[in-house]
Amino acid sequence: MLVLTLGPLLLKGDSRRTWGGLSQQALLLLCAGMAGFSMVLEGLMLFTIKAVCVFCVLSAVLSTVLFALSLLLNRQEERVSLIFRVVLTGLLVFLVGLGWASLADQPAVSGGPGMAPPVRAESSPAKVQLAKHLTQSGAKIYTAYWCPHCHDQKELFGKEAAEELTIIECAPDGRNSQAALCKQKGVQGYPTWEIKGVIVSGVKPLEQLALLSDYKGSRQF
Repeated sequence: MLVLTLGPLLLKGDSRRTWGGLSQQALLLLCAGMAGFSMVLEGLMLFTIKAVCVFCVLSAVLSTVLFALSLLLNRQEERVSLIFRVVLTGLLVFLVGLGWASLADQPAVSGGPGMAPPVRAESSPAKVQLAKHLTQSGAKIYTAYWCPHCHDQKELFGKEAAEELTIIECAPDGRNSQAALCKQKGVQGYPTWEIKGVIVSGVKPLEQLALLSDYKGSRQF
């Protein structure tokens, strides 16, 4: 967008006018695509993830403002044709985005209604020992059964070690849901770890979990 905006200013005479008109159209179509994709991401945030990210909202607002500005400042004479291209571009990006959203981040195989997919990886003795240490020290992992990143975290531990973890189900429709506890703890994304009273989000390497929990055992993970 910066190149399209400032590029024509580096030219002179007829070249500036020619490339200025083309850059205005390209800028408008780019902003239309950004606004359309932002709608998809905001929909995922509100209806799938069910959590609000301030920076994501800010990004969507900025995309919408840039689109409005580029539309107002565009000086093309064929307004009907231009608006048609804008609507077509925004709609195309929106539909492609919906298709991507329906396929992205799907969990492996469901373990049943409201249940996470089964963990397949095998656990080393060190992984089992770390999982037991985390549980004994009061550590918890907040997850949602449909969350693929939660499944990735469990796979890092392996089947036997994952069974030793204290796993809190946050999805309201999940098996043995503790959604109220998750809300009380301020969980906004999955997975989220609570270790020694500290809340940390995201998939964590086992080495990092060992450091956070003061694990002293074998680290041959």
